[in-house]
Amino acid sequence: MESSFTKRFFWAISTIAVNNLKSKNMKTGITKSKALLIFLFIGAFSQAQISGNQVYGNSSSTSNRSQNSQILTVNNNVLSVSISILMNSKADGFVLTLGLNQEAETVKACNAQINTRIDGFMAKIKTLGIKKEDSYIDFISQTKVYDFTVEGTTAKQFETGFEIKKNIIITTKNVSDLEKIITMASAYEIHDIIKVDYFNENSDQIHNTLFDEALTMADAKKDKYLKAFKKKIVGTPDANEVFEVYFPKNQYKVYQAFESAEIETNYNNRNVNYMKKLARKNKSFYYDGVSTAGFDKVINPNQTEVGIQYMLTLTVSYKIDTSI
Repeated sequence: MESSFTKRFFWAISTIAVNNLKSKNMKTGITKSKALLIFLFIGAFSQAQISGNQVYGNSSSTSNRSQNSQILTVNNNVLSVSISILMNSKADGFVLTLGLNQEAETVKACNAQINTRIDGFMAKIKTLGIKKEDSYIDFISQTKVYDFTVEGTTAKQFETGFEIKKNIIITTKNVSDLEKIITMASAYEIHDIIKVDYFNENSDQIHNTLFDEALTMADAKKDKYLKAFKKKIVGTPDANEVFEVYFPKNQYKVYQAFESAEIETNYNNRNVNYMKKLARKNKSFYYDGVSTAGFDKVINPNQTEVGIQYMLTLTVSYKIDTSI
């Protein structure tokens, strides 16, 4: 965002340019070509934005949709009005899924050891106010584990024991608890954070709110057209609605930001082999929700907390009275 000083500076420059263009004696003012350059410079600077390292990312994702707002068409005496509304909503709660596994020589020992870890962890998170009914232990699998012994040129497979996998599913309404739960889990060698789901308890109410708002806006747009062109509507309108929900887990993108030098080595002896070790380049991820551009209305447009996005598009068709 431009500072107030920057805005005043460019306003002053543009004012000077306009006044000089209006001057009868162009010799004492600024030439038209110079004034044009000033305007171009102002336009370029005022539109400049900080893109960040996301420019290194993958822009092929289709989840970041952009709507065409203010759609109103008349075809075969039918007036069609389309309204698109986007709502950014904070989550009311979160469902965290953690995974763990345990290996042992027998099923009994395997079960005892994994349950000891789970029981210790579950007792620990009670200090956060998480009750027993807010969690669930999901039994995933029980499999045999094999290894090999190698004697000479012969490798023989043998059974070494068993592995049991379980998931712990926890529901919490406090976003700050998520990090605390993950830290507590690591003390019991529970490191696999499988996923975090977001939810709203009043999704039906959100849908009704968006629908009522879209209907009101469609009616206002229709009345504006009728007043401007002195038309009337006959019969009852037809309507089509599309309601979509976008969750954070599908809205993240990945990028790698680095610039690398290149080395080319020429060998006179083609039989010389060499190994090239590349430096590690970290991947970064960022949340990139549905763009707010192009909507007739955006509710909570400046919400910084990652949440759930609701989009409703309502198209209403009215038959125009052709007898007028």
